Amino acid sequence: MPRRPADAVARPAEHTDGRQLVQQVAGSGEKRATAGAADGFRLQGLARSVLAEHGAHDWTVIEDEAWCRVMPPERDERIQGWKLHLSATRLSAPEVVHRAATVLVAAGCGFKFAKSIAVVEEMTSDRYDRAQCGKIVTCYPADDEQLRRLAAALDEATAGLPGPAILSDRRLRPGSLVHYRYGVYDGVPVLTNDGSHQLRVQAPDGATLEDLRKPWFCPPAWAVSPFPAEPSAEPSAAPSTPRTPGPVLLADRFEIREAIRHSARGGIYRALDHRTGAEVVVKQARAHVGTRVTGEDARDALRHESAALAELDGIAAGHVKLFDVDGHTFLVQESLPGSTLTQWVQDELDRCDRTAGLEPARVVETARRLAALLARVQDRGMVYRDFTPNNIIVGPDGGLRLIDPELAVRPGQWATRGFTDGFAAPEVLRGPRFGPMPGLESDLFSLGGVLFYLAVGAAPSFPRSRPEPSSPRPQLAGLLTMSAVRNRAARLLAPAVLGLTHEEPGKRWTLARLGEFLDGLDVDAPAALVAEAGSGDDRLRPAGSHGGAGDPRLPADRLGPELQQRLADDGLAHLLATLPEPGDDRPRLWPSTGFGSSSDACNVQHGAAGVLALLTLADTHAGPAGDRDALRAALSQVAGWLDRRRTDVSKPLPGLYFGRAGTAWALHDAARRLDDPELADHAAELALALPVRWPNPDVCHGAAGSALTQLHLWHATGREEFRGRAAEAADGLLAAAEYDGDRVYWPVPKDFDSALAGIRHLGFAHGVAGVGYALLAAARATGERKYLDAAVDAGNTLVAEAERGPWGARWRTDRDDAPGSGMLYHWCSGASGVGTFLVRLWQDSRDPAHLRAAEEAAVAVRGVRWTSPTAACHGLAGNGEFLLDLADAVGGPYRGWAQELAATLYARRAVRDGRLLLADESGLEVTADWNVGLSGAVGFLLRLRHGGPRPWMADGPALPQGGPADCAQVGP
Repeated sequence: MPRRPADAVARPAEHTDGRQLVQQVAGSGEKRATAGAADGFRLQGLARSVLAEHGAHDWTVIEDEAWCRVMPPERDERIQGWKLHLSATRLSAPEVVHRAATVLVAAGCGFKFAKSIAVVEEMTSDRYDRAQCGKIVTCYPADDEQLRRLAAALDEATAGLPGPAILSDRRLRPGSLVHYRYGVYDGVPVLTNDGSHQLRVQAPDGATLEDLRKPWFCPPAWAVSPFPAEPSAEPSAAPSTPRTPGPVLLADRFEIREAIRHSARGGIYRALDHRTGAEVVVKQARAHVGTRVTGEDARDALRHESAALAELDGIAAGHVKLFDVDGHTFLVQESLPGSTLTQWVQDELDRCDRTAGLEPARVVETARRLAALLARVQDRGMVYRDFTPNNIIVGPDGGLRLIDPELAVRPGQWATRGFTDGFAAPEVLRGPRFGPMPGLESDLFSLGGVLFYLAVGAAPSFPRSRPEPSSPRPQLAGLLTMSAVRNRAARLLAPAVLGLTHEEPGKRWTLARLGEFLDGLDVDAPAALVAEAGSGDDRLRPAGSHGGAGDPRLPADRLGPELQQRLADDGLAHLLATLPEPGDDRPRLWPSTGFGSSSDACNVQHGAAGVLALLTLADTHAGPAGDRDALRAALSQVAGWLDRRRTDVSKPLPGLYFGRAGTAWALHDAARRLDDPELADHAAELALALPVRWPNPDVCHGAAGSALTQLHLWHATGREEFRGRAAEAADGLLAAAEYDGDRVYWPVPKDFDSALAGIRHLGFAHGVAGVGYALLAAARATGERKYLDAAVDAGNTLVAEAERGPWGARWRTDRDDAPGSGMLYHWCSGASGVGTFLVRLWQDSRDPAHLRAAEEAAVAVRGVRWTSPTAACHGLAGNGEFLLDLADAVGGPYRGWAQELAATLYARRAVRDGRLLLADESGLEVTADWNVGLSGAVGFLLRLRHGGPRPWMADGPALPQGGPADCAQVGP
């Protein structure tokens, strides 16, 4: 069974649909088979054969990255309505598509279907969006009368074929592959208040509504069912939210108490065993989800897990009962006290200095227990195949047990390949998708990965290089080298990690050798950092030795100027190499992430404005003349592309990152660099068209973002109209403030049409820190005391909201969230963004509490370098920018700390076409985006290398010590 990627801190998935399938697959634990039979089996030929049989030569057949669309020459345009879907499995899909096409072409009805078996496999996998899992064919009837006729004909044509229930839809009858739901056809195109393009449905009053695809049937209340004879399909019986169920008792014994999580394959629940009184865990597997080439599906996988629990009795969670109900399979097992090793390591790191890692004696003892746990599995003759921190429970007494043995097999047993990124041996990754499984040595590699995680606190996963290296061992050695400078546990375990992760199975350390090594460790004595065997790439320098990455004068965990520049140059070269040819006027210059692909292609977060800002910045530090010419040509091309689209939206949104405020900013900066007055005028016109009052007050989507752009253009041009508009925006922010005693917050109104409605965030992107900064910048520009007073209130609120501990200071995402939850450490939400505001506020307030909190935030940011993603929004690049802010403001160690974060970026690099590239927020792929991809990371490296102000900040000079009253005149 394919597995998801491992990460020390789970991140919520963004919206996913078929248009974003490529990105979704790229981020999964299971890689696509290369040139495999499934990938090569395209289904278009089946539809074409039906068209030929019917003489329908004038129909169009068009493929995109996920779907094949088959449309008649004339089709009535429909905004929305009831439509039909058919489910299928990877084995039944060809027959379902052929039978459905036969019915639909004869009826003159357009349709689309998953274009290949590979796509079908992904759309029916347990990793897919559970609301839409199994939706393989979509039909677009002309009206409800045709829909009813087609539903009956399709049901008859596909009766008996297997396919999962589509949770967003209603099934025509029990067991039918035919489903129906109300949704968009052509839809009403809308740029939402959050900056994403959507096709929406239109209510009778003219309002547009999101076409919701929930994991339950929820048509709009005003949509009349096409099957009125069915009472349950009446609008009054179609809730917009799931009904609150009463107590659920399974097998007359297990009372469901709460859901742990849901996925396409089914739910995982906590339950009470009425027979024993014990708490148990209940796993559900839905029929026909995750069907494999063998015909087995999620139910078979759960039955296999049940058998594995019995085989591993006393090692894994105890087996309680396996049973079926209404076509679903349920497995009940013991609920183990404690937490996963993933969570246990993070909790323990929270109790200590994260840069120093866990206490060495405790790490070594836990390593012994992990080795003993795997030895017990091997004594049973089993290969666990998913020996990872997520599947190991640490009990209250420190004892270890295993969970989720769904992949466990005998060596050589034929099975479907499955793994978790970072913990799979090379022979697993290179093995067949279905075939004989590797031997016991593959689990030794996984154990090496677990020991790495135990010592360093991060998963040993790396972005995908092309060609892929034969082994991750050199990169593991690099990360161990860096972490071991300050982390004694990493220093001690380094030889074991490298010994266990040897590329050749026969050369990996045995458990006996590992035991001897651990027994021989003196946790109190200095440890030399040299791998026992391997190439020079595997050798580790002694802790504290000099020889930073790329610079022998630096400590080994800091990145020197030469490699800073190499990463920046290679990143820029990649962006230029992947820029479309001039004249290729495609709707998006560079592909984005799955979520980003639906956002405004001209924005900063995911679009061309962010890349344009990087090109403008890089042009000020260009190297040889040839490079400068290529860079200048790209700068001109991207600026022209953006300029042609600057007014192509019905409403320019105010946000700096998701709206057009950042577009105006980037265009104006580029115009000045290109010495293009006409382009500068266009950018100014766009800035003046932005709203400065907006229901959402934040930086990314709202009024604070517009205020910052007005201030930036005032600084650049001196035109008073920009300062006046900034003041108007600041007045709106004051009016939107919500005080609770002496604390102030800026909520997004609950009735605003936005996914952010109702939030009361603390961070920079959407909350107090970002709005506070906009008010501070307005105070500096206008000399208005009221803006500075509100900014100080915001700063004092954040000082009071800080969570202090051994980690430094961190902030939860929303004021209503539980302490210790949310991003905690990053720019968008957490320490980095809060510190970004507080260090600037301190320059005006000179309140030591503001500086102290900012410096405590820096400690926290430094401590999470190993677990942070790469991104500017929520990762190393943005955190590094904050450390440079602090270094510029007060000096101290912070530039060196920024070099440490840069070294971590370097250690997690990919190599593609000979270029060293930095991954996006997924940690696996490379995308161009500023705030979640390559551009923001390269921007940080350029600033680290060459200095200069922080991008996207409207920093004017700090106010005189007496505050605004002492300002005789404030100028740009």
